[in-house]
Amino acid sequence: MKDTLYIWIFGSLLSVVWGENLYELLQSRSDLSQFADLVTKDELVLTLLKFRQGTLFAPTNDAIQMHRGPKDSNFLLYHLSNVALTLDKLEQSVTSELPGNPPLWVTRRKIPESEDFEHFINNAKVIEADVKGTTQSQEQQVLHIIDEALESTVPVNKDSSLSNPDALRLLEKANAFGLSGMQVTDFFQRIIATDRTKIFSTPGGSTFFIPVNKGFETVSREKVDSKVVDGHVVPGAVIFTRASIPGRPIKTLTFGDNIKVTLAMNNDSIPGSPGGYQPSVQSNTRSGDYNHPKGVVISSIVKANIPVKNGVVHLIEKPLVVIDKDMVNFLKEERNGRLQEFYKVVKDYAPDFMEEITRAGELTLFAPSNDAFINADQDILSRLLANSEKLREVLQLHLVRRRVSSDDIELRTVVEVDTADRHRKLYFNAIGQLSNRTLTVEGGGVNATIVQGDIAALNGLVHIVDKILGIPSASMLDKILSDPMMSDSATLGSQSGFNLRLGDTNRKYTYFVPSNDAWLKIQRNHASTHKKLFMGGFGYQSEQALEHHLLIGRGMKIADLEELFQNSKSDRTQIQMLRGRLNLRVEKTQGDYYIERDGIRARVIRPDVQCTNGVIHVIDEVLIHPRDVSVSSSSTRELSVLASIFSSVLAFRSL
Repeated sequence: MKDTLYIWIFGSLLSVVWGENLYELLQSRSDLSQFADLVTKDELVLTLLKFRQGTLFAPTNDAIQMHRGPKDSNFLLYHLSNVALTLDKLEQSVTSELPGNPPLWVTRRKIPESEDFEHFINNAKVIEADVKGTTQSQEQQVLHIIDEALESTVPVNKDSSLSNPDALRLLEKANAFGLSGMQVTDFFQRIIATDRTKIFSTPGGSTFFIPVNKGFETVSREKVDSKVVDGHVVPGAVIFTRASIPGRPIKTLTFGDNIKVTLAMNNDSIPGSPGGYQPSVQSNTRSGDYNHPKGVVISSIVKANIPVKNGVVHLIEKPLVVIDKDMVNFLKEERNGRLQEFYKVVKDYAPDFMEEITRAGELTLFAPSNDAFINADQDILSRLLANSEKLREVLQLHLVRRRVSSDDIELRTVVEVDTADRHRKLYFNAIGQLSNRTLTVEGGGVNATIVQGDIAALNGLVHIVDKILGIPSASMLDKILSDPMMSDSATLGSQSGFNLRLGDTNRKYTYFVPSNDAWLKIQRNHASTHKKLFMGGFGYQSEQALEHHLLIGRGMKIADLEELFQNSKSDRTQIQMLRGRLNLRVEKTQGDYYIERDGIRARVIRPDVQCTNGVIHVIDEVLIHPRDVSVSSSSTRELSVLASIFSSVLAFRSL
């Protein structure tokens, strides 16, 4: 009698904790009504939800409406498992109730800048978890709500022998699974020829990227050797597109002592594509050999997230790892892709630039992304497209006649480099920790981030950047305040009202800005002068020093200064600065430009930093003599009085 009472109490407690059965839970939720209607019409699934232990992954009404596949019994069974599993009990996979019991793949991903995690079932995100239910016989049930319907891989002819295929079986019988519109026989044949079939049938969980036949139209099949085949497989990780971390490199099977290939998934901004984005995968051969050169190959994902018994398959437009196109053909290939806007500009407005790329040898191209054109000032861009000479200058600023890799920038083996525009260089920087570096390039006053580096072509590299170089977007004030090379000059100008005028976009300026190293020379050679300028009590003198470097009324590039000097027919020409005159002598020595003022010879280390209201030239010397920074006795006395007052205040506070 006592045992019966305990069982009754225990059962009552369970009913309070776990509540209704799965079907009743579905019916109680208006946001799951469409899935509930499908269950009501299916006697088998309805019975399972009412009377048996299990876990249900229920898609919302919006998810059901977005699903274009069949909504039959197999569809419902693929969302159901026969074990009750709360979120913390989910492992890498969960067995579904679909015939053949194919797995549902679970991804647990840390939310950026948070201590929490988010969970995905295949490609669907869990948006509400651990809704508990119970059957009439007190068996536990769990409901998780997902934002996307789960799509299974089932043969179109209902052939039970093909249930729950692994990756190899899917490729072998692709037509039976409805992939006839995307033939994969070419890559499948290379798998057989290179004796790599075991990789695609090995149990476990891996990610397989399979190029369709169309991608082999320009790729020699013989180049797809065993190393290339292995470079399409990520072992031990099942990666669906939404659950992936964009840009995060993951080791492939081709990652040994000699050849190292990683893969990373991304969403590329492509106007006209669904949602404006196209998923892609990139291979990066970080260490290679003659047959497998270093570089990045990017391929669009044409059919994503095909679940299989041993992982997930993504069909891609072309083989990875293999470098098979020169730069021009790469750009043509991207005419509807990541560089759609850039290709359109070059093709329609600057065909000579395309010819220049064709004729040149080793190249590096910094190609602006689609977003770079979308986010640019459209008025400035329109004027640029209407001026073929200016457009050519801007395009040439993006072109370097040598190979510059991300490693060169990250390891600081290349800090600056000449461009096809003979007057301007590009300047590189690597920001952040070694494991999470951001690489930047500055050209013509625009600082851009390399959002995709090292795309390999037969004749060089392409880096995709997030801004159009040479189209200024910052005022002179914004530029000096944000640029670390000019921070000392910015600090000095902030002691008085000097910097304020640099924010005036209604006037044009030419500013010869001493670099931080230039001010360091003053500190070493003229310590007292440096102290007077930077101690904060001599704003007038600081302003006076900088006024020797500023020209008001014109924004003059190096080419303008050079032309002015040559037209003077003298070894020097004078320019009226805000304070005094600059005895200008412009000379070009071994690719560098120099200017002079009263015997001080300064190298222009960064010419033509263009701003919305003028041009900055960063120089390696300060164009003043100690005599230019005079401090009157009255100023000294005033400072002494202020210091005395300040000391008295401190003494009073200490009492």
